[in-house]
Amino acid sequence: MTFHEFGKENEKVLLMIHGACMSWRNFKENIRLLRKDFHVIAVAVPGHDLLEFDEFTSIENVAKRIEDKLLEMDLSDIDVIYGFSMGGGIAIRLLAYNKIHAKNVVLDGGITPKNYHKTFAKAKLWADVTFKKLEKKSRGLMSLIFPDDEYDEKQVDLMHNVIRCMSVSSIKRLYSSMDNFYMPESFPLMNTYFEYWYGSGEKHFREADIKYIKEHIPNVRFRQIPDMEHGQYVMGYPKYFAKQIRKLV
Repeated sequence: MTFHEFGKENEKVLLMIHGACMSWRNFKENIRLLRKDFHVIAVAVPGHDLLEFDEFTSIENVAKRIEDKLLEMDLSDIDVIYGFSMGGGIAIRLLAYNKIHAKNVVLDGGITPKNYHKTFAKAKLWADVTFKKLEKKSRGLMSLIFPDDEYDEKQVDLMHNVIRCMSVSSIKRLYSSMDNFYMPESFPLMNTYFEYWYGSGEKHFREADIKYIKEHIPNVRFRQIPDMEHGQYVMGYPKYFAKQIRKLV
């Protein structure tokens, strides 16, 4: 697993964790803007790095590996952690280990454990993996999820390149872990400011995640972004995104 670092001369640290079946490079424009103010650490989640063969294992394992690398760097206190989608799940699992602490956390459409019935979970995993296998062969299928009139074509092309290079075993473990990763019943008490972002167009799909966050993490500020779908804000509006991240510190 690789940490891509930018603006290392800056004191404030921003840790960015991307979502499933995408690349840290989807944050490239955001990094270009934020490296002026932050030491930006963009995590290349295992199984998603085009330059390194590293299978995805589980959200718990990825979070532990991030923890280990940060402690090796003597970075146990982070100014901002930003986690998009699956990256949000990795972020809360990382914090639950309670060795890395953050002053500010943004969960952007962040996922949470679902605890589905075993039969439903098995059927859902089959459907998820089957669709990803089809996406590996067809860029056009991705337009069903990321329509060309709503998402930058280059961003979607980059995600398709990641999916094409992912092993089927990584995809299976990825989608199984996203629904079933373990979180402790009680979240550690910490002096952290949390925001949970979601686009107005994805509100229905985030209801279970929002409910989980409300029940397990106190005093979270929920922010609905008007006229946005999942990931549209971070990938399509980097100047506005950077402005919001800067406001946190």
